[in-house]
Amino acid sequence: MAFAHSGVSRRAVIAGLAAASLAGILPASAQQARPVPDSVTTIDIPNVGPMQVLTYKAQFVSADPATRRVVLQGAWGKRWSVLVPPMMGDVMSLANSRSLVIRVLPGTATYLGKATQGRPGEVFAEVALNAGLPGWPQDFGVREVTITTILANLDRSAGTITFEGADGFVRTVKAEPKVLADLQGVELGDLCQIKYFEGITINTVN
Repeated sequence: MAFAHSGVSRRAVIAGLAAASLAGILPASAQQARPVPDSVTTIDIPNVGPMQVLTYKAQFVSADPATRRVVLQGAWGKRWSVLVPPMMGDVMSLANSRSLVIRVLPGTATYLGKATQGRPGEVFAEVALNAGLPGWPQDFGVREVTITTILANLDRSAGTITFEGADGFVRTVKAEPKVLADLQGVELGDLCQIKYFEGITINTVN
């Protein structure tokens, strides 16, 4: 993940990612409706193909440093919350911005199998890829996440899988061909372990 501060005087980018984006299964009543992006662009990633970049504009509302959950408000007035990874530093620094521009690259799934332990929403491992990934935009921080969650959908024709992340947002990501070719008896609704890449940047406007 990356924070970038942009304004009249300076712009700095801090790369790295260790937790979730905008984009575990929670009870239906606790699920968050993902906000509608302000814009969607498509980029071509080598060896992956076309991928969408989701751009959101929001204002900082509040943050809980202990849980690292930040409440945002979109231009339409709707509020939602996101989990900010530890590697992104002090979440309260976002309070100094006039507005935020958040770009999310949903990424790709590299593994899908039945979970033998854990509970929905539990993050098993997170790795920040400081060097990014080949062909991915250089200003995106990238993380590799292994999560225990419920498989919500699988679309072989589109080559995607759908699940809910630890932040409560449902995400649909491309799956590598080997993932779809070897599902290891996984069915919709199963508790699974999923490994995926995801990228994000957050620009703060001062």
